[in-house]
Amino acid sequence: MTQPPPGQGPIDPRGVFSPPPAPGASPGGMAPPPGYFGQPMPMMMPQPGFMMPPPRGRGVGFAIFMTLIVVVLAVSILLNFMLLFSAGLKGGRDTQQETVIENGDPTNRIAVVSLDGVIMEQAAERFHKLLKSVEDDSTIRALVVEIDSPGGSVTASDEIYHDLLRFKSRPGKTMPVVIAQKSLAASGGYYVSCAGDFIVAEPTTLTGNIGVLFERFNVSRMFDKWGIEETTIKSTHSPFKNAESMFKPETPEANAYLQTIVDDAYGQFSGVVKAGRATATNPLKGKVEDVANGKIYTADQAFKAGLIDLIDYPDKAYAVAATRAGLTGSKPTVVRIKEMPGLLQDLLGAKSGIGTSGGESISTGGNHIEYNGVKIDASTLNDLLRPQLMYLWDGR
Repeated sequence: MTQPPPGQGPIDPRGVFSPPPAPGASPGGMAPPPGYFGQPMPMMMPQPGFMMPPPRGRGVGFAIFMTLIVVVLAVSILLNFMLLFSAGLKGGRDTQQETVIENGDPTNRIAVVSLDGVIMEQAAERFHKLLKSVEDDSTIRALVVEIDSPGGSVTASDEIYHDLLRFKSRPGKTMPVVIAQKSLAASGGYYVSCAGDFIVAEPTTLTGNIGVLFERFNVSRMFDKWGIEETTIKSTHSPFKNAESMFKPETPEANAYLQTIVDDAYGQFSGVVKAGRATATNPLKGKVEDVANGKIYTADQAFKAGLIDLIDYPDKAYAVAATRAGLTGSKPTVVRIKEMPGLLQDLLGAKSGIGTSGGESISTGGNHIEYNGVKIDASTLNDLLRPQLMYLWDGR
């Protein structure tokens, strides 16, 4: 019989084949007292220097990959923010873009600029910037101005007219200016046309409408009905200070006073027409008063009256400009120069649409209002709502 190790008593062979005690039983086989739950399991403490294994599927490579993704996204966001911020700094200055219309000699070029929409202060400013860029380009030999406008304010139309006169008669650098009238070159649009050396109208162009408007609305009768009275106070020695008020009844004296202002503006317009057509290829056929009667004319009627020089399309206007610039040796390059809005304005301009039951749509975006596809600059709308003299075809 095997001897037990030193210090240990003899082994009872009866316990070798005994079944294991029931869970929770005491070593002696006795049932545990109530409330006894046995000895707690000893807590396994990690040995010094022991490292827990990484979770399956997310090793060191995964951590590096996610770090790279975060870094790339952060850099991308930062770069985009810097681009937007940079564009925002330049948002007040429109950039310009050139588009080639006809390929030719790059050292002899014809510039094409457009005058579209209602001619108000901002339109005059934009046109001035385009004209300045043409002046600074030594390769440009002639200018074609494409006009598609119902006219606009007296002052803005006259500013563009003056800009063109100055442009084509610069000391030591004369340059021909040809006008290409599109669908509409009325009132202020025709006023600007008179600064050109040659006017080409398309067969479907409407032009002329030589005259002046000073739009007013009088609501004094409605105010009387509602019991509303205007109480504006004016200085004692300026009885005409409030003569144009829409809230008070009209008087013969006020109307006569305002009529003199409108007639002076008409005299300015008719003088521009007379001067512009005096040296034209197809001059006026009669007195300026015969055509400066506020009528809108078709291209055929305008040609017969001597208001335009040719009925044709823009490509003919480019050819006329090349001939007048003396570019007969080689075909010039024709480029369109236009303004491009700043990136920040283009990207961040909020746009919302409002539909009406009649199928009409209005949307606002950035600095303009769009009504059924026609864009109206917000500042232009403000200009139109204040009383002022207009070289404008109402068309209503």
